Amino acid sequence: MSSCDLILKDRKDDEVEVSTDKKVVLGTDKDDKGCVTSAGYRWSQLEKDCIRAFEEGYRLNSIDALKEESTAQSAFVIFEEASDRAELFLPGATTSILLKKEGKDYRNGSWHLQADKGYSLKKSGQVLYAGAAIEEQQITGDDKQPEI
Repeated sequence: MSSCDLILKDRKDDEVEVSTDKKVVLGTDKDDKGCVTSAGYRWSQLEKDCIRAFEEGYRLNSIDALKEESTAQSAFVIFEEASDRAELFLPGATTSILLKKEGKDYRNGSWHLQADKGYSLKKSGQVLYAGAAIEEQQITGDDKQPEI
């Protein structure tokens, strides 16, 4: 025995059809140098390539965030192989800052990266960033500091 009730009712299928009018295209958020910013890539003036500073650089935490061990407010610095320049990546900045080695330290205008038992970054004489309180100096790669 069957019922016409089941046939005549407006039924909704268990499967829901999803309309995909918008197509997601990955990598469309490139900056003027072609770096995919949503994936964490930024243009490196030293490397002449898109890099992820948080993977290749040394982390410097903001003085306010040192106790929290958070990377949200961290700056990163990478060093040129010849060791006479360093590149500084600040949170929220779209371009990096090149620093030139002067003695043991690196400088550019009001910026001063001091290398003394770790690193501290000063602007106009005020310490804004310092090496992590933990013994982590480089996020990836070897655990040795570059020779200064």
